[in-house]
Amino acid sequence: MRRTRTGAILVIAAALTLAACGRADSDSGGSVKADPGITDTTVKLGAFTPLSGAGTVASAATKGSAAYFEYLNEEKGGVKFADGKTRKIEYTTYDSQANPATALQLTRKLVEDDKVFALYGSNGTTPNLAVREYLNQQKVPQLFLVGGASAFGSEHEEYPWTMPWQLDYISQGKAMAQYLVKQTPDAKIAVIYQNDDYGKDYYEGFKQGLGDKADQIVQDASYEATDATVNRQVSILKDSGADTLADFSIDKFTTQIITQITQLGWAPRHLLGSSGTAVVPQSGAAAKGIISTAYLKVTTDPSSANDPAVLSYKDIIGEYAEAGVKADDQGVVYGVAAAQSLEYVLAHTKAPTREALMDAAKSIDGFAPPMLIKGIKLETGQDDYFPIQQSQIRVFNGKTWQFQGGVLGG
Repeated sequence: MRRTRTGAILVIAAALTLAACGRADSDSGGSVKADPGITDTTVKLGAFTPLSGAGTVASAATKGSAAYFEYLNEEKGGVKFADGKTRKIEYTTYDSQANPATALQLTRKLVEDDKVFALYGSNGTTPNLAVREYLNQQKVPQLFLVGGASAFGSEHEEYPWTMPWQLDYISQGKAMAQYLVKQTPDAKIAVIYQNDDYGKDYYEGFKQGLGDKADQIVQDASYEATDATVNRQVSILKDSGADTLADFSIDKFTTQIITQITQLGWAPRHLLGSSGTAVVPQSGAAAKGIISTAYLKVTTDPSSANDPAVLSYKDIIGEYAEAGVKADDQGVVYGVAAAQSLEYVLAHTKAPTREALMDAAKSIDGFAPPMLIKGIKLETGQDDYFPIQQSQIRVFNGKTWQFQGGVLGG
């Protein structure tokens, strides 16, 4: 990426500016003391993400965001804030290895050593839960984190500096169940889920969506993120006689489940949580028929071939992403869409303070990031920390995802 050398210079310049002045003009013409990590010309953001070890697939979101920030810096000179200042984005990311303890160490480094203005896009449900208390104690925004546990939005009174971006897992699980009930009301259902906040939230939402048909779950099985395989669990679920599999797995486990289903000769209706869908395309025909929810545009969908937003997105990734980042990776799409949302929030931030940033994040009124499905918009409020509350059902046809029906309400 082209920012390595100049980025260091910008960080030094930012530090000198802040030390010399320590103050910045507000949009009202008064003088507001700037918080750490922001000057008249730069704003410093930080994140942790699994660049090695388990869960590296998820780091595509971070890389997508980084590419979009490069685009903003190079093509637009940064983001023009509501105080009239245009600031370039300095984005520092560290490898968490999906480890909560490591994530906490890195978060302390970002706040105390790197002096970031805010954390943006830090990756992983459990790691984000591990750092949430520290960031709220420090009153540092934990903004648009990558993790769909409902606690990130529902516990905002206790953690007012934390806000997720994506549709929460309970809502997604509920939408999938409602779709299943409508399409196949007599389904015999088996459930496999990761034994953490991701899997448990999805499963809870799924049961809520089934309502009085929850007793049609004939078998369930969980696995730990540290397990080597889930082959035993899949075999048990097949033997239950279920004709439908609700699958709330991620990464390598999703791939294992798809492979094991094929090897066992089992052909259940396969519902899959959104965090497992990144590995589906590489399974090809074996994954044909998998059903999931989505709120992001699919770049491989033929109907998106001439979509101006998709064409612009592909140009940005081609020009500004680091080597190996693929535009057709839905994780990258996620990262760009979230970064577009942050751009909107920064543009509505009225003063160089963390409090002003959170005020802007809590005041999103119908913004539609270009890479979201048409009809889905972001809405937040003082008591609403769930920006996305809509989705659409999609089915994998062996090559790409195809959408079915319309947008499901929040």
